[in-house]
Amino acid sequence: MRKTALAAFLVLATAGAAHAADEGNNLFISPCGEPFVAPSSAPYPIVTWFAKADANHDGKLDLAEFRADFERFFAVLDRNKDGVLDGGEISIYEHYYVPEILAQGRGDAGGLLVRVVMQTPGDVSPIDPGGGGDPAQPVQRQRLDTNQGAVQFSLFAAPEPVLSADRNLDGKVSRKEFMDQADRRFAMLDEKQRGFLILADLPKTDAEEAAHAGRR
Repeated sequence: MRKTALAAFLVLATAGAAHAADEGNNLFISPCGEPFVAPSSAPYPIVTWFAKADANHDGKLDLAEFRADFERFFAVLDRNKDGVLDGGEISIYEHYYVPEILAQGRGDAGGLLVRVVMQTPGDVSPIDPGGGGDPAQPVQRQRLDTNQGAVQFSLFAAPEPVLSADRNLDGKVSRKEFMDQADRRFAMLDEKQRGFLILADLPKTDAEEAAHAGRR
């Protein structure tokens, strides 16, 4: 039951998206594209995301809270604070926040994949896995097919969670495009049209299904 998992999270977990440095971790990529990692022995990290986004802790995620989650993460990714995620900022997201979406053929989020520790805007310091390079410079991106990338870790069939907001196909994501995606994704998840989401009603990702199967 997701309610049991949420209770376990509130007691046992304090870190949302942290380094995926240990083997056997599970990954969840939130609707706004933020990665959340938890050990395979812990509740699937959708629980972590939901508790973080549920600002008033009433067990419901309304549109305002959902949009606020998008606003916060956009501010994290928008390094130069110009209101647009350009190619360099999107490359940083893909290579240092969610390297799993570029690790083709992987069925798990364990191993020594590099990830930044999610912090408040202004404190984010992407890691340079090559050593001595400038992580702020654009990195060559890989093309993702529809069954690759973030799909297995996400509630949506979008291989690249952030760039999928680019509706005018200019290779950039404006704040408006990102927030418009928040509205679309909330509507998709709010199938009962109640104006709020509850954890128990959210679909399971392929990664969560696989994690549950592995525990049997």
